[in-house]
Amino acid sequence: MKFRWGIAGTGRIASDFVDGLRQVPDADVVAVCSRSSDSAREFANRRTIARAYGSYEALADDPNVDIVYVATPNSRHRSDTEMYLRAGKHVLCEKPFALNLTEAKSMVRTARDSKRFVMEAIWSRFLPVYVALGATLESQPLGRVTRVEADFGFVAPTDAHHRLNDPALGGGSVLDLGIYCLHVARFVLGGHESVHAVGELNNQGVDVDATYTLGYASGATAVLRSSLKVATPCVATITGERGTITVERRMHVSPGFTVALNDKAAVYHRHDENGQGLRHQVFEVHRCIEQGFIESPRLSHAETLAYAETMDEIRRQLGVRYASDAAAT
Repeated sequence: MKFRWGIAGTGRIASDFVDGLRQVPDADVVAVCSRSSDSAREFANRRTIARAYGSYEALADDPNVDIVYVATPNSRHRSDTEMYLRAGKHVLCEKPFALNLTEAKSMVRTARDSKRFVMEAIWSRFLPVYVALGATLESQPLGRVTRVEADFGFVAPTDAHHRLNDPALGGGSVLDLGIYCLHVARFVLGGHESVHAVGELNNQGVDVDATYTLGYASGATAVLRSSLKVATPCVATITGERGTITVERRMHVSPGFTVALNDKAAVYHRHDENGQGLRHQVFEVHRCIEQGFIESPRLSHAETLAYAETMDEIRRQLGVRYASDAAAT
């Protein structure tokens, strides 16, 4: 069986995702859409895709599309995802899933009402290095984990109209980069009990640098940082009673991790990626659809809603507010 994919959006991540799809034997890229017919046609010609549409709605009307990858601006994720779900398509939506918890809940309800699969595209979860890290953590080599640290930062363009700087487009470091840090913390420690956030906003009121500390019932803490103005090390460190695990740079797509236990030689676990890493989540999407699931057991709706709720609280403490937040109050 071939799963027929449509691509909503023509940015770099969409192009990379097409590369990944073409490394999945049962995936077929059949259509692409954009707000501009020229952009859609250029993308289709460059990526050898049969059909190009000059509107997002036209892709929803295509009966030959089974799954849509939503790679539109953050501010469109809810409206586009819900449109495709109601049109009978399954959806893989780029992170952040939504601008806030209210939007995310609505998207999950729409998936359930439509009986269609939807998942947030946190691709780190499905990479071989994280599968191996999960297996290592299950054996509890560190004993009780007491601290997780993770950072993700780079020097971003300062143009006020750039998507990372514009509140109308859901800009800010937390939604775009912080989600990866939150993923590491949740992957290791599960759900947290408290959040404390500090940071810096740009002139338009979105966060360009933020540090957030999560507290857990076990007594563990997670210290996380996302930045659009500083190139951070982009590593993750997991500390326990018996040693540490270091997930090397760039931690969200890391090639490996080191387990350093007290009084023992460090062991390096390397996982070379032979191909486009975005493809691994596609296998999970196909598996779930084949089994009739509307959510992935490995990255559930509940987990996606938890990320949205946490990012809402971080933004609240930082003073970052989007127009769509008004409807949530």
